[in-house]
Amino acid sequence: MNTLFRREMTRKVEGFASKNQCLEHMVKLLHEHDVLAYTDTFIKAVKSREEAMSTGIGRAIAIPHARDHSVNKLGIALCLLNEGLDFGSVDSEPVYLVFMIAVPQDSNVQYMQVLRHLSEYLRQDDKRHAMLQAKNEEELYQNVQQMESIILAALGGLDSAAPGSK
Repeated sequence: MNTLFRREMTRKVEGFASKNQCLEHMVKLLHEHDVLAYTDTFIKAVKSREEAMSTGIGRAIAIPHARDHSVNKLGIALCLLNEGLDFGSVDSEPVYLVFMIAVPQDSNVQYMQVLRHLSEYLRQDDKRHAMLQAKNEEELYQNVQQMESIILAALGGLDSAAPGSK
């Protein structure tokens, strides 16, 4: 089965000194697990997106994302932060859940669908709170798997751009 999330890219961390440090950490995760061919252009694309408009969508969530030619396959890294981070969110509240979506340059339709379904899922208070209250990475990943199954069902599965498919 194709996947959006992988266990090794789902992390619970103490926190970050800055938004840039968080973004760089997540780009490194994506690169280490073969989602990105290289990091320099992708981090520039993500930071450029953040400069245009923060991806802090409110309710303790940020979804930094970019489409770039350096992306090998669609993938999402997730960090749950113990200490909230100023992300310039629309509600001016700190962020505790950061989902970084990396999308191949030519996958605009998937990109928009994944972003939409992820946002819709996270608007549900009970589901969002379950993730925010995860005690460890395994519990967080179990929550992510539930979310992923709902998103993939809504999308009708993904094509070969998804992680884990060849």
